[in-house]
Amino acid sequence: MKRFVLILTAFLLAVSLCACGSEESTSSEAEKTVVLDIEAEADAIIEKYSISGGKRYSSKSTTVGEYLDEDLIRSYYGDAAAMPDFTQVEAYAVYIDESKPIKPCEFGIFKMKDGADVEQFILFLEARINLKIENAKAYPTMDTEPLKTAVFGSKGGYVWYAVVKGGNADINTTLEGKLG
Repeated sequence: MKRFVLILTAFLLAVSLCACGSEESTSSEAEKTVVLDIEAEADAIIEKYSISGGKRYSSKSTTVGEYLDEDLIRSYYGDAAAMPDFTQVEAYAVYIDESKPIKPCEFGIFKMKDGADVEQFILFLEARINLKIENAKAYPTMDTEPLKTAVFGSKGGYVWYAVVKGGNADINTTLEGKLG
């Protein structure tokens, strides 16, 4: 009888240790963060929607005019008094096409630093698009469909927006899917 109790106790102990081990691996899997190659994603969007004529900016570039300096950030995303805090952005890839003012086309993918105020950053992105919609009233030939269907998203430390004719929902779904 003692032998049976000892074997049963050893068995239960082994089962409980296995359960603890699998619990730890499950939690470590949940803690894994997805790393998105935002440069490759930006290039894929440009290729998929045959976008041309605009300018792609990247945090990886060190060439003036290929990254967003303070003047460009203020020009694109801010106003005279306020602009988003790009010190909270770890990396970005942005495409903005101003070559055809009546056909707006732009998008941005941003990797935010830990603890960044994502909601505030999205508000600046939304304000940019809302201003474009408001300004479009003075230009009746402007194609406002991409602006009115613009998407804004965030997940896992990433923030994005898209104003791409016929592609906003797809870009949003693609990025959400890649980020889990």
